Formats: sequence, structure tokens, C-alpha cells
Amino acid sequence: MNVVGPNMDTALSYLISAGIIAFGVWIVAGTVTAGSPMAWTLTGLLPMVVGSVSLYQVVRDVKTAER
Repeated sequence: MNVVGPNMDTALSYLISAGIIAFGVWIVAGTVTAGSPMAWTLTGLLPMVVGSVSLYQVVRDVKTAER
């Protein structure tokens, strides 16, 4: 039995996705300002892509549940 509820699960899913995206943005911004090699900037794009996919899945699941 889920004590917290579906709304809290959805909010937590959004926050986790946003946190993953923010981590990627932090890596990219840090490497660009530090003048690091392009490989680190591309490495920072990976969490941004993963977070975006995660966010897309959460939005899709919420829209599917509303039907």
C-alpha cells in the first residue's frame, strides 16, 4: 500500500529528472568556463540527455494515467 500517494510519487519523479538535468548543466557550465577539453563538455551532455529522457517518461506516464 502506497502511503504517500500518486501525486507525491509524480512530484518526486519530476524532481529527480530535474536534478539529473541540473547536474549535467553544472558539468557543462563548469567545463566551458574552465576551458576544459571538449570531451568533458560532451560527458556533461550525457546526464542532460538521460534526465530529459527520464522527464519525458514521467510526463508520458502522467498523461497516460489521466486517461
